[in-house]
Amino acid sequence: MPTVKEVQRELNRREWEKRIAECESSNMSVREWCDANGINVNTYYGRVSALKKDKLKQKKQSVQEIVPLSAVQEQPDVASTVIIEPTAVAPHRKPVHAKEKVIIRKDGIEIVIPPDISSDMLILLLRGLKEC
Repeated sequence: MPTVKEVQRELNRREWEKRIAECESSNMSVREWCDANGINVNTYYGRVSALKKDKLKQKKQSVQEIVPLSAVQEQPDVASTVIIEPTAVAPHRKPVHAKEKVIIRKDGIEIVIPPDISSDMLILLLRGLKEC
């Protein structure tokens, strides 16, 4: 559960995102918009910079969570179906039979997952798909 400070930071971040969007769509210069809204120009640019840093940080974190995958064309006659299997499978797991699999389809991509995939690996895979 988020702390009170975390909730306050998130609300403040959202408020500044709205303000920055208003400024950008106002057909006014940043200085004019800040004067009209009683905001110090340095504060405005500081918030813009902080939001950019937050977005870069989030992007870097999501990039680090990508699951290594290998793509294998299983059905050569169907060009849009690609089978994607995790390349890192723990050695202690039993081999998976061809009939035992989980299939996820999204926008013409078919992902075949062994039923004994770890929950962490599955979560990372789904996060990766969300970015597609």
